[in-house]
Amino acid sequence: MSRRSAGVVCALVLCAVALLLSAIDAERGGPLGARAMPSRIGAPVAVEPVRPAARVTYAGPRRLEGVETLRARVARARERIVAVTFLVDGDPVGTDTKAPFALDVDTSRLAAGRHRMRVTAVDRLGTRASGRAVRVTTGGAARDGMTASPASALGPVLAALARGHVTVRLAPGRYTVSHLELGSGARLIGAGPRTVLAAASSGWSLVTIRGRGVRLADLTIDGSRLAERAVGVAGSRDVRLERIRVRGILETGIEVWGEHSGVSVQDSAIAGSGARGAGVFALGSDGSRDTSVIRTRIRGFRSHGINFAQRFYDRPAAALHALALDNDIRDIDDPAAAVGTHEGGIWSGGVAAAIIGNRIADTGWDGIQTVGSSRGVTIVGNHVARTLVGIYLEHETNDSLIARNVIADVGTGINVEWRYDGAGSSANTFVENTILRPADAGVFVDVEGDRNRIAENVVVGGSGPLVVLQGASGNLVTGNRACGRPGEPLVVEQSAHHDDGRAAHSLRNRLTANESATTCRSR
Repeated sequence: MSRRSAGVVCALVLCAVALLLSAIDAERGGPLGARAMPSRIGAPVAVEPVRPAARVTYAGPRRLEGVETLRARVARARERIVAVTFLVDGDPVGTDTKAPFALDVDTSRLAAGRHRMRVTAVDRLGTRASGRAVRVTTGGAARDGMTASPASALGPVLAALARGHVTVRLAPGRYTVSHLELGSGARLIGAGPRTVLAAASSGWSLVTIRGRGVRLADLTIDGSRLAERAVGVAGSRDVRLERIRVRGILETGIEVWGEHSGVSVQDSAIAGSGARGAGVFALGSDGSRDTSVIRTRIRGFRSHGINFAQRFYDRPAAALHALALDNDIRDIDDPAAAVGTHEGGIWSGGVAAAIIGNRIADTGWDGIQTVGSSRGVTIVGNHVARTLVGIYLEHETNDSLIARNVIADVGTGINVEWRYDGAGSSANTFVENTILRPADAGVFVDVEGDRNRIAENVVVGGSGPLVVLQGASGNLVTGNRACGRPGEPLVVEQSAHHDDGRAAHSLRNRLTANESATTCRSR
């Protein structure tokens, strides 16, 4: 990031964090309490009562044999549905992120017999809906494709996977390979964490995916401190990595580049152990869309947990519809740097991204950051703790919604970067966020962060103003509460400078119904 506002960054507050605020956040990523939409200033914050995200029902086969396509019917969706998850006996078997919400699943991994199938949906505002459970039956062991064991000759298996359009099932055990490539239609399925692909030599990636309709599931990838990356996805479409464990890599867990769409990492665990890069790095562009990371645990990287890295400004559809949903990200820290160019939990630079229901803690710089062309982004229902800035909006973040996040033990809860080089952030909505024990400020809006709506946020404890408007104009600041903060100011308007040195004053802001209280009553 290009400039830090004076007073935003201070020493990290090392306090115990109480993130389980059941009265404030009864259901992670649930309804907003009122339907809050990013729009121009002047409209009321809560415009309609909450309704379910959609009516969702299972519409797939009831008898499941081998690879089956599970289907969901979604009706009455008020907002764009960003994810539909299929659960068997309460456990997710996979998620689809775009209509018509059909998911091919290898059902042979399920025990033979009767099960209960249920479908859930999440919309772009973080509102969730669930269909009723239906009974399905499974047939057990698979009867198609190739099988291999550690005692097998792997040459024919590796050649078949590179050609594609084959299913290969690996028995438990350790498979040492120099490199493995998956072509279009290839499915490589292990038997769980005890199926280990291990690097035999150094290389850019241990596994490379090139093509369409590729599946990699149910195994461990061990870079053996030789491979720079576990998986590289090159210019591919409709790729799903499920229940993958990554360890022993030097740079990045999973990296995606080229013209790609529908690449999804789900239900996986990616351990960096000090690796230099990110857990998941997707290089977005005008030619990419629908990249997602879902229910994945990421630990111990120096750069980022998840980086949807689209850096260009003013792109109307670049890296469209990136999704980070229900991930757990911790320990993203580079001991040799503190410059704001990395050390983030989730960074996102594309249009209409959705960052929903993630838990992020112990990151060296910030929890969530928007970059690039972040238009129409929703950051909803996340928990962020123990970092310098909870949520950072880089310049060129517009018409976006930041709502119902819980942010604890930070320097600043939410920071909006100043406008420079002709790019800035405005017309965003900040509503119903809870910020615990900030050291500097609850919400800080810098130069020309104009026409935002800052409403119904709660700041508990800590020091500094509840809201700072520094050279920011035309904002509505209403209904915000400060609790247990005796002597601390509520809303501060102050002047600063534009990037050309001209004075920037805070003008025409509307400040209404903001209040201090000894304690905060539960919502």
